[in-house]
Amino acid sequence: MSSPKMILEPPMIVDRQFKTPLFCGPGPCNLWPSVQEALSRPVITPLCDEYFNVVDDIRKSLQYVFQTRSNLVLALSGSGHIGMETVISNLVAPGETLLIAARGLWDERASIVATRHGIKVEAIKIPMNATFSLEQIEPELRRLRPTALFITHGDSSTGTVQNLEGLGDLCRKYDALLLVDTVVSLGGVPFYMDEWKVDAVYSSSQKALSGPAGISPVAFSTRAEAKINSRTHESPFYFDVKLLAQQWNCYGNTRFYHHTLSPPLMWALRSCLKELCIETLPKSWARHAAATALLHKKLKEFGFEFFVPKPEDRLPTVTTIVLPKEYPYPKFIAYMRDNFGILVFGGLGLTAGKTLRVGIMGVNSTLKTAEAVANAMINTMKGMKKSSL
Repeated sequence: MSSPKMILEPPMIVDRQFKTPLFCGPGPCNLWPSVQEALSRPVITPLCDEYFNVVDDIRKSLQYVFQTRSNLVLALSGSGHIGMETVISNLVAPGETLLIAARGLWDERASIVATRHGIKVEAIKIPMNATFSLEQIEPELRRLRPTALFITHGDSSTGTVQNLEGLGDLCRKYDALLLVDTVVSLGGVPFYMDEWKVDAVYSSSQKALSGPAGISPVAFSTRAEAKINSRTHESPFYFDVKLLAQQWNCYGNTRFYHHTLSPPLMWALRSCLKELCIETLPKSWARHAAATALLHKKLKEFGFEFFVPKPEDRLPTVTTIVLPKEYPYPKFIAYMRDNFGILVFGGLGLTAGKTLRVGIMGVNSTLKTAEAVANAMINTMKGMKKSSL
């Protein structure tokens, strides 16, 4: 019997030179130096006590960052979308109703995720550069009596930030759970899980936390926990919070193996959270607000148009700008990157081809960076105008 023949030769993989730009889009963000160092720390496994020390550090820090006393707080292996799917699939059963307050791409994604799980989706829609009032949401809660309401806190596709005060009380009035996306807002915008009566929230590490993508914090209220423990449907194994809670030792008495967590990402998230805990939330929120205020002031003085008309609706971590028609978005972005080493992004989803998305967050949320980004945008506009003459 002849031996099988190799049909492919090994590829030649050549390292390339790459100079990291200043990431000033909607994410990812540049890393804290301490996070960069943390990525090279030793591999740990569930057979090491240090593994559970890191787990405990992450959980205690997340309770602080989410501002919750809940024990059901952990991190998921994956980007922000895994948080979305975990929250929805654990709390809303097939055939039940999920009401989505839709104003951007992430609400559309939530609808897709829920529909694939056999959940009945209903949506309230408003213009994508606006935010919801309680008066707009209550009639639909009253009419539909949904299992849950899904809403995005900070929307990186539109540059809006949703006021959540009073929404938890409104949901409880109609016996609905409140599910919130804080992927681009956590750490950069005030958020109070318990005070605002949020039942489930997820975020991600690569935005205002200034970490690498791939690990996503999540937290559940006692109401949500009761729903999870009494549910009659099974969520997908990888997203099953009942099992994940055991892996993350949420109740202090389990060291259960569910799947292999990435040690570098655990160390990195721990380091991100340590930075935030040292600074404190109020100081981080104030730093983000001040840096973005300076950016807005300089852009307004030069005549840039904001996509979100009301200042109170503008997200402190991501600003959306409308360029004049004679400035193509891809060329503007390329000019800024090539001439100033700063990377901003174009629109996404409904805002594709309609906005520029400028992110001042995490380690980059400083007055110095805001000044540099504003000057680069102004000089890009001047340079492109000059080159077109």
